[in-house]
Order: sequence, then C-alpha cells, then structure tokens
Amino acid sequence: MKFGAVYCLYDDHEYLDISLEPIKDKLEKILFLVSDIPWNGRISDNSSTIQKIKNLCQINQNFEFIQGHWTNEIDQRNFGLEHLYNQAIDYCFIIDSDEIYHDKHFENIKQFVLKNPTVAAFHLEWNTYWKKQYYVISPREIYKPVVVVKIDSFQFITIRHGVTSIQRAGKFVFQTKQSVYNVMIIPQNVAICYHLSYARSDTYIQRKLETNSHANEFIKDWYQNVWEKWQPGNKNLHPVTPTQYNQAIQENFLTFPNSLKKFIKQERYVNNKCSIIILNWNSYDLLLRCLNLIKHNTDNYEIIVVDNGSLDLPETFKSDMEFYKITKIILNKENLGFVQGVNQGIKLAEKDADICLMNVDAEPQPGWLENLYRTLIDNHSAGLVGPLGNELENGFQKERMVENDTRVFNLHFFCVLIFRELINKIGVLDTRFGLGSYEDNDYCIRAMLAGYQSWISSKSLVRHKAHQVFEINDLDRNELEIKNRQLLQEKLIETLYQYGSTMDLTMTNLKIAKKCGLVIREE
Repeated sequence: MKFGAVYCLYDDHEYLDISLEPIKDKLEKILFLVSDIPWNGRISDNSSTIQKIKNLCQINQNFEFIQGHWTNEIDQRNFGLEHLYNQAIDYCFIIDSDEIYHDKHFENIKQFVLKNPTVAAFHLEWNTYWKKQYYVISPREIYKPVVVVKIDSFQFITIRHGVTSIQRAGKFVFQTKQSVYNVMIIPQNVAICYHLSYARSDTYIQRKLETNSHANEFIKDWYQNVWEKWQPGNKNLHPVTPTQYNQAIQENFLTFPNSLKKFIKQERYVNNKCSIIILNWNSYDLLLRCLNLIKHNTDNYEIIVVDNGSLDLPETFKSDMEFYKITKIILNKENLGFVQGVNQGIKLAEKDADICLMNVDAEPQPGWLENLYRTLIDNHSAGLVGPLGNELENGFQKERMVENDTRVFNLHFFCVLIFRELINKIGVLDTRFGLGSYEDNDYCIRAMLAGYQSWISSKSLVRHKAHQVFEINDLDRNELEIKNRQLLQEKLIETLYQYGSTMDLTMTNLKIAKKCGLVIREE
C-alpha cells in the first residue's frame, strides 16, 4: 500500500517544517496545493510561501508543488485526492501546515490503517494550542477531524469530513449504494495530533479571522473581547462556538513532539525572549565591566539589575539603563541575599521569557548566549545550560573541560540559561539557601526530577573568578558552604521520607528497591 499526504495552503507556512519532520521520509508522495487566492478576504503576497515550497521540492524527490485556483477548501482537498489517485497512491493523510505529530504516533497511524483495510476514513482527537505561550485547550474539544482516507472511496463534502459512498474510476467518481459512513476513530493510545491553529501571534490571528473558511461565522468583536483580553482562567474562547474551547491551561512542555520543542526554543531566542538577571551588592566596578562585556558580546536580550542595598551605586546609574539595555531595576534597601534577589528578578521578567542568571563578576565572551541557546535548542529535554569558564578549585565547568556539549548532573550558577517552561513547572530558587551556595545543586536536582536535563555548552565561554563579591563584603564563604550543604542534605532526606510515606517503596518496584539497597536479602 502506498501512502501520500496533501497540504492545502495559501500564505501560511510558519509551522510547515516541523509538520513535515515526522512524515517527509515516510510517504511515497507529499503534495502541496497552493491557491492563487485565499478562501476568504483580501489577496496578499504569498510569494514567500510559494518559494518555501519550491525550495523543499528541490531537495525532496517525493515532494510535488501545484499552484491553482480554488475558491474553497473543499475543492482544493478533492483536487488533491484525485491527483494522488492518478499516481496510484492508496491512502492520503490530510494534514494542515499547523498540525504536528510525534514520530512514533505517525508510524502508529500507518500501522493502524493497514490493520483495518476495509475502512475508508480515519478520524482522531487533537490537542489544540492557544497563543504563543502554547497553552492547551481543556478539556480537549469534541471535534475529531479526518486525518487519513482511502482515496478510491472517499470524497470531501465539508472541510474535514466527507462521504465514503463513492468509487473512483479514472477521472470519474461514482455514487455507491452504501450509505453508512465507513469510519474508525484512531484511539488516543495510538496517536494524538498537536493542532497549532491558535498558537499564533496577534497579527496572524487577525489575518486568520479574515481568510478562514469559517470567516463568515466568527463572533463579532471576538478578537477585541476574547483574544486580546485573554488571561489564564478565562472561559469560552472559541470564535464560533465559544464553549468548544472551555479554557486554555498550561501544558507540560515535555509532552510535545521533539520538532515542536526545538521550534519553541528557537522562537524564544529569535524574538529576544531572554532576561539576563544580574545581582549587585557593593560591586559597582564589577557590574560595569559585566554590563560592557554583555553589550559588546551579546544579541537578543534584556537585562534586569537587582541591587541588594549597595553603598557604592551612584545616582547616575539609572541614566545608563538604555545604553546597557537594562529594562528594569530593583533597588532593595538592604541585602536580601543572592537567592531572594534573583527570585525578585525572575518574577519581574516577562512571563514568557527565558532567564539567564549572570554573576556580577562574570566575563561573558563573544557568542556566549547564542551558544547557550544552540545547546538548549539542540537537546530536546534540556532545561538548564551553562557555559565553560568557571575557575573553581576542582576544575568543574572550567574552560576546555569538554570538547562537545555534555549532559551533566549539576551546573554552577555563575552563569546559567534557564528555559521558561522549567521555571513554570518547578518555580524559582529555594530561599532557604539565603546568601547563596548549593542553591544551584538544589535547582539542578529539582529540574532532573521534573524531567529536564542540565547541559554544558562546549562553545559558550564566560570567564569568571569566583567569590569576588564574598571577598568585597568580607563574608566567610567556607562557613556558608558548610551550612548550605547541610541544608541540601536535610532537604533530600526529607524529600525521600515524604515520598516514601506515600507508598511502600519496597513493593512499588522491587527491582529498583534491590538496586538501591532498600531490600537486602539472599535469594
């Protein structure tokens, strides 16, 4: 059996690359149909979409591009079915450019279809995503679109639904006597579609309201009253039938297909969604040096400065904020400690911005942030990324320690990039660590338990002579480290105790219990 797919487009290809990722090498034919007019609304310049698809077709032999004139989506989809039928394709995937699948889920669908050869149409459930925060509609909408059809016995009569009482023969389509819709619903454990139709910018949504097949059904002033005013917890969001989208809630990022994880991380970097937080405490000279190095060696960022009651911060400092791209400054009347000061900065940052913690005595080198992001993007489950360059006594994370990006169990927070979804999941730093020390160990452990990994970026360099602020303020670092190491140990023991009190660890997984020494006995 041969499988193909049809994409119907006009001027939208934002998610096309990641939609193609799991399918481009697994189908005999992928057909792109680009209309010369939108289904509704004004005609716009769609040359970038056309050029994008032409470029894809040049490097993928199983891709085909057809530009035509279709006044509606139904005719465009039926044209695609007829074209693939003439190329001896048996089954067609119906995929919009904003629909994404896990690699495994896509293969699961193919196998499910092959196991049910008498069925002509396959529908499934999808998760619909909302805004660029990628919140998910909850509960999942009832609507189940058709995603695979047997080409010789299916014809569209609505946008994502059709009839199976037909038979193709050459250029002709004949009505059959069978009147029952020959369909199966693909179970959730086989596959889910990730539908990004509303995971869009304000500009795109305005265009969508104009060109969508349902444009004439949209509620008047929906954009102003629902989309623009949306806050988490708002109800009844759908622009045609409000209750279809009850609410949008925060999604677990780790459930996304890998291609979508990479896209979101890349999107954050390109759109300047990184807030660098620098804590200052009687270290103005170091602060100026750090700010100047960031300015000369960094793109795509904002800076938040948190001052912990410094005596040496001049009144004129605020006049330099624009020069250094400092968007916010917090002036504490007293020293609140490293952890609480950092948390203030995190809470002040944009809610969808990634966070970079930078010690005031750090010296970021050219390309440091770009390379931190490259490591974050390339490793799907990375939640924390640190550079090389720390001059600690034990040499960990020191310049030239590793040649390639490396997963580790701990990072020193003299400089660290923290993915926003990790903060959304586990929160800020633990204030019990006060002035600082072991708060980084704690956060890396918490991240790991939440499913996120810590990585060293081998090409990112941030030189750093450690503990200068401790010396400036005449603090006993050794005493603080001993105290906070004890705090971390107590926290880990308490965590294990509390977890163990909720279940019998020796019975939940006997193999692990034996490996960890919870069960010791001769067999």
